[in-house]
Amino acid sequence: MTSDTNNELTHHLGVAIGSIVVAVLLWGIGYRGQRVVAAVPFFILFVVMVIGPLVRIRPSIRRRFSGNFPVNWRSELGIWFAIWSVVHVLFVFWARDWDVVGYLVDMSPWAFGAMVAVIIAIVLAFTSNNRAYDSLGPKAWKWHQSHGTYVIFWLVAVHGYDRAYLRPYEEMGFPSDDPLHLIYLAMIVIVVALHVVAFIAVVSEYRKTGEYPPDL
Repeated sequence: MTSDTNNELTHHLGVAIGSIVVAVLLWGIGYRGQRVVAAVPFFILFVVMVIGPLVRIRPSIRRRFSGNFPVNWRSELGIWFAIWSVVHVLFVFWARDWDVVGYLVDMSPWAFGAMVAVIIAIVLAFTSNNRAYDSLGPKAWKWHQSHGTYVIFWLVAVHGYDRAYLRPYEEMGFPSDDPLHLIYLAMIVIVVALHVVAFIAVVSEYRKTGEYPPDL
């Protein structure tokens, strides 16, 4: 799959406006502050994670649109995921009166994983450009970006599972019935399912032709 590191201004504006719209909608239905800035990056991450398998399962998607769509939006989406994630972390610190050291010392393993995910996201954001691509080389850059994205997803997924199931069980004896938490879990299942189907599609093509897709 061809990488795209051009960072188009129109794409950045599109992602920024779209994420703000999502934030406003969440605010409008009753979510506030930290909940909103936690949800928006998760939605962005979901979009990033489904682009790859979707174009593997349905290659016709890319033929219907010009400019390597939707792959050419992943760089901008990843950068805005990092921006919103940092905002979420700042909200967490603000809610704890900026006792950063105390929070880091007492954080749960799942929160620690999410913090690591934010750090990785920042690194990927700073290397999601043509300069880093040319410096690292195509294969190393793609390895770095793709593996980092998968690590982020699983760390955030575990963090979301903790918030939706583990913590409510510890505090109340039953899982969360918050619709937003259920949406998180549904998105995790969708991402896993799409990647499994995409893997099967790649293997099927190899068995038919003896070759993997050229851009794999």
